Formats: sequence, C-alpha cells, structure tokens
Amino acid sequence: MEKNIYKLLNEIEMDLSEYENLELSPLEKESAKQRILREVKSMEPKTRKNRSRKRVWMAAAGTAAACALVLTAIGIANPTLAENLFSDTFGKLIDNARGEKNEEEKTAIYSKIGEKSVEAEAELARQENPEEYSISAEDNGVTISVSDIYCDGYVLYYTASLTTEREDLNQSDGILIASKEVGSDTLKIEGMDMSGYSSQSFEKTDDHLFVSAHEINLLSDEGGGSFETGEDGTIVADWTITNLTGKLWDSWDAQGEYESTGRVEGTWHLRFPVTVDTSKNETFAIDQEANGIVVKDAVKTKAGLVVHVHLPDFRKEPYNDPYNDPYIGIKNADGSFLQWMAQRYKENADGTTESWIMVLYNGEKELYFEASTKEEDSTMLAEIGFQIP
Repeated sequence: MEKNIYKLLNEIEMDLSEYENLELSPLEKESAKQRILREVKSMEPKTRKNRSRKRVWMAAAGTAAACALVLTAIGIANPTLAENLFSDTFGKLIDNARGEKNEEEKTAIYSKIGEKSVEAEAELARQENPEEYSISAEDNGVTISVSDIYCDGYVLYYTASLTTEREDLNQSDGILIASKEVGSDTLKIEGMDMSGYSSQSFEKTDDHLFVSAHEINLLSDEGGGSFETGEDGTIVADWTITNLTGKLWDSWDAQGEYESTGRVEGTWHLRFPVTVDTSKNETFAIDQEANGIVVKDAVKTKAGLVVHVHLPDFRKEPYNDPYNDPYIGIKNADGSFLQWMAQRYKENADGTTESWIMVLYNGEKELYFEASTKEEDSTMLAEIGFQIP
C-alpha cells in the first residue's frame, strides 16, 4: 500500500531553526493551517475513483518547507508535522472530503477535532484494566478498529477504520453499517442506547481500507453533559455492528438505491473508554437581549463553543411563526456562520425555549447570535453581538 501525503510529510527532514517564529492570532493560525491543508491536498489526483496516491516529491518538499514557517508560528515545533496536527485516519478523512460539496466544512471539523483528539490506543493505555476493552474486532474477513477519540463533555467524536481483503466490499466506494432492511448498528454509552447517532458509512481511501467519523451529541436537556464520569473521568462506549453493505455512489439499481457490491453479516463488538476532558472548558456570562431573545452564557471547550440562548414563543405576537422554528446561528465578525456541531433544547411551560447550541470554535473574540424567519422573504428577528473573553 502506498504511503499517503501525511506520512510523506513526516519523513521530510527540516531545520525549523531557520524560520522566524511569528506571533499570530488564533484566527490567523487556523486560517494559515487550512490554507496549508488545501495546498497539500491539491498535489493529489482529484477524482474519487483515482486513489493511486502518486506523488511529486519536489512539490511535497516545497510545501513541507512552507508548512514549517506557519506551523512554528502555530506552536508546533516538532518535525513530525502531520502527527502533531492529526492522526493518519483524520488525514485520510480530509483527503476523502476533497472535491465534495461540503469539503470546507468537513476539512475544518476534521482538522480541529483531529488536533484535539486522542488515539484510541493511548486512551486504552490510560486504563487500569485495559483487558476489559476492545478497540478492534474481526469477523468474516473484515476488521473494524476505533482510531481516535475526542470528548469535551458536550460532544463525543470518534473515528474508525475498516480493513478487508474481501473482493465484494473492496469493489465499493463506501460501506454502509446500516440499511433499510436491517438495523445493523447499535451504540450504547454508559448503558444508554444512542443508536442512530453514529451510523455513518465507511469511505474508501485505499485498496482494502475504509475510514469513517462519528459525532455523538452529549448535550443534556439542562445544557450540561448527558453522562456522569467515573472516578477516572471516563465513560464507556459499546459499539456493535452486525451488517455491512458495499455501495457504489455513482450507480443506482432499479429502485433508485445505490447499487450494492455485496453484503457481509457478522458481529463486530467494540468497547472503548472515553476520557471526558473538561480541563479546557471555561464558562462565562453574556446576558445580552434583543426582541425577546436572550443570549445568556457560553462555555468554551477544546474545540467548540456552547452558547445558551433563551428564545420566546415565536407563535405569539409579534413573531407569528406557527412552527415556532426560526433560523438560528452564530456568526463571526466577517458575517460567516460558525460551523454547527450540536444542539439541545428544552421547552418551558409558557412556550419559551432554552436552547444550547454548540459550534466549532477557533478563538474568535467578537461573535453574533442571529435569528431570522424561514419564509422566502426572511425577516431578521435579532442580531445580538457578544464578546468572548
């Protein structure tokens, strides 16, 4: 199997002392990192079907040298560049997102979460009784492994890889772990059934290798995390898969469904510990109001921002929205919406709502909560500015 671009960057020798150590703002750092990622990815073939990974070494070396300047400013002074940004699995997810309609959104979240995540093997090594867990399972010629884990108490993010020599699955563009006919994916966290949250397809990245990412909303109806941790600060996730179906994304059957290359039944049970890392979480008050909408407070986490908003009953005057469901979001100073991650809301007895919105956060200091109606001629209901300390 040929190496991917992230491994190639790791093998390039550089003297970082040759570059100036610049001081950049958090937003500048993220912008620089995303630009580097785009430049690195542009060196590879752009078609989904061509995954040969041929490289131009001089271009790779030039890009890596450019990386050194910015990555030193970001605070990564280790020559093993890619490993310090994200794991090989996250690198492959970023690579797979190239050319997709939502490439920018996927790249942003894979980069940010990947940078803050912990490899599953390292998570396992922290446990007193690692033999109680299984981060890899094999059945019927297919091996599924948990690769990376991120949890800040509000969202759980984990990646997984699937390897197989089965020709029927290897002919596919992606492998579904759920189908209309069979409920083949269950996920329990601390015994609570979270099935349906994690069902994502494994996307082909190399011959015999597929990768996937799974985001689980842990926000409770009170705005905090859904689960109490044990004395060691961990929760336990049980993930069981019983059915895999290979699919072609550019071919459809007579019923209009993606054409199948084959189905494999088995039992892949993974049980993995998750450290709920709240060490970076910081709560602060906001208390800004406009048109009956109140932005009350927020929590900064390792990768996100959870904003607590009190919303009026929009069915009543002066809003008159029969669905009580306006567009809401968080914008930065440039007017761009921050990427949505999760939401939880609770309706009060008087019809008002408490809503907790989690967005991907990159250190912005000036933000705006925006609410508007959903009809064709959208009406702005409120734009509330607030500062992040």
